[in-house]
Amino acid sequence: MSSERDTPRRAYRSDWRREQAQETRRRMLDAAGKLLAQRGYAGTTIAAVAAEAGVAVETVYAAFRNKRSLVGELVRTSVRGDGAAPPAAAQGGARAVAAAPGHAEQVRLFAADVSARLERVGPVLEALAAAPDPELAELRANVDRDRLEGMRKFVSALERRGPLAVDAAAAAETVWALASPELHSLVRGRRGWSPARYATWLGETLAAVLLVRPGADEDSRPAPSEH
Repeated sequence: MSSERDTPRRAYRSDWRREQAQETRRRMLDAAGKLLAQRGYAGTTIAAVAAEAGVAVETVYAAFRNKRSLVGELVRTSVRGDGAAPPAAAQGGARAVAAAPGHAEQVRLFAADVSARLERVGPVLEALAAAPDPELAELRANVDRDRLEGMRKFVSALERRGPLAVDAAAAAETVWALASPELHSLVRGRRGWSPARYATWLGETLAAVLLVRPGADEDSRPAPSEH
């Protein structure tokens, strides 16, 4: 009959197994991200992910079921920064933007936060954008939808500090376009901008488009969109 002294040992073993499982999961996700950047979606097979991560093929299937689910989880964790982290809107970056005292600081913090996220998830989304597989259409649509919802929340945070130069709907669409993975890939990959240069450019551009210039006549602002 087991004694109470066995309980700490069982708890230790349980924690150790959980940590090992989480580490194995991270290795598989890291392997998938590396292979997507190198080979694209079609070349990133479950067998290749298993070999890169140093696990059995069955282990990958047991954790993610199929390649689409694996890539979907990779996108999610890349956006969040950690599989155990809360959604982006609940993380410190978004909270700092909401709490910032003025528009200029809100935009600067937002640009820095988005830049860091795009550094992680941008290469994954670029690989998916080049893949014609119909099974990815829903995943890409979900990413676009979630991004737009995040931009709407950012615009709402701005509006709580005062009026903007454009109406809320146009502002959200503008941020969605300027802070897109496609534009990030263009200037970071093809133009060779540094992350710092991209973040600065994004902040300055958003400020120029969204914020009311000092001394601007309120009557000259665009009327709210009906859409």
